[in-house]
Amino acid sequence: MKKRNISKSLAVINSFLFLMILSLQIQKLEENQKKESASEAMMMEEDEQLKTEENSDMKPKIALTFDDGPHPVYTPMLLEGLQERRVNATFFLIGKNIEGNEEIVKQMAEQGNLIGNHTYNHVKVSELSAKEACEEMMMTSELVEQITGEATCYIRPPFGVWDDSLDCEIDMISVKWTIDPLDWTTKNVSEVVEKVVTHAEENDIILLHDCYESSVQAALQIVDRLQAEGFEFVTVDQLILE
Repeated sequence: MKKRNISKSLAVINSFLFLMILSLQIQKLEENQKKESASEAMMMEEDEQLKTEENSDMKPKIALTFDDGPHPVYTPMLLEGLQERRVNATFFLIGKNIEGNEEIVKQMAEQGNLIGNHTYNHVKVSELSAKEACEEMMMTSELVEQITGEATCYIRPPFGVWDDSLDCEIDMISVKWTIDPLDWTTKNVSEVVEKVVTHAEENDIILLHDCYESSVQAALQIVDRLQAEGFEFVTVDQLILE
């Protein structure tokens, strides 16, 4: 009788131990499954992030540039519109227009825009002596440096005429353009917009002027249209140096 009781007790204990081991194994299996699910979710998230970054890198880049500023009214209007759209542009400044508009130039730089040189008096450098041409550029560069802490590294020569033989104290890269809607010849905003957006392609450099209200209005519409088409706006150095 005692042997039977002992046998029954051992059977109960064995069953209990078996159930405990089984329970632990199931628990461990569930934990491993949770870890695998979490790992898979993390990998999927990383893949999505990489795809987003790749899509951003694949966007066609284009540069918006402005000559002849800063203007005391229209340039701030333009800067506000660009900031709202999270777009940076390149501004080629005339030195004599900087004086009295220093805060505008400072705002340009603080918003991440690139500031370039457009000579001090908007002159055709090819018609000047080397000394006079260098002075035109140096005067403008020094004014910009006093305000932003950085000299100008890029120049848009007025009328697109540049002299490669110039040897000044500072080296500047000449930047021209690929799209010129001649915005300074008309106040027709729609006309300017259409001339740009119908011809815009990857790596284009658009020439506009921030000294006309119609040009500023056109510029912001151009940004809206081209962003909707998938273009990414960059400063000219990003196109030239890539």
